[in-house]
Amino acid sequence: MLNLGDFQELNEITITVRICLALIIGGILGMEREVRKQPAGFRTYMLVCMGSAAVMMTNQYISQTFGGSDPSRLGAQVVSGIGFLGAGTIIVTRNNQVRGLTTAAGLWAAACAG
Repeated sequence: MLNLGDFQELNEITITVRICLALIIGGILGMEREVRKQPAGFRTYMLVCMGSAAVMMTNQYISQTFGGSDPSRLGAQVVSGIGFLGAGTIIVTRNNQVRGLTTAAGLWAAACAG
């Protein structure tokens, strides 16, 4: 029987499962955008989600190994950093139309899911 408490510690199995889940979630989020040929598609969403999952596992490792650190510190930096990345995708066209808002929101959601 699978116990979710077993996934709280970092080992080879939990790291593999977390990375695979991040790739699957990021792939699902990016699949529709890839089909519609939008910028930031399948691979981009997978990379953003996997990268944020790796950052969180790194932060968990640092917190468990060295102690005394805030386990949410790097996660907060991912959220603010992806905000800058997303802001770079938003543009206003000559016709005063806003483009890229869905891309920015999707990238932010993928980073948070990771």
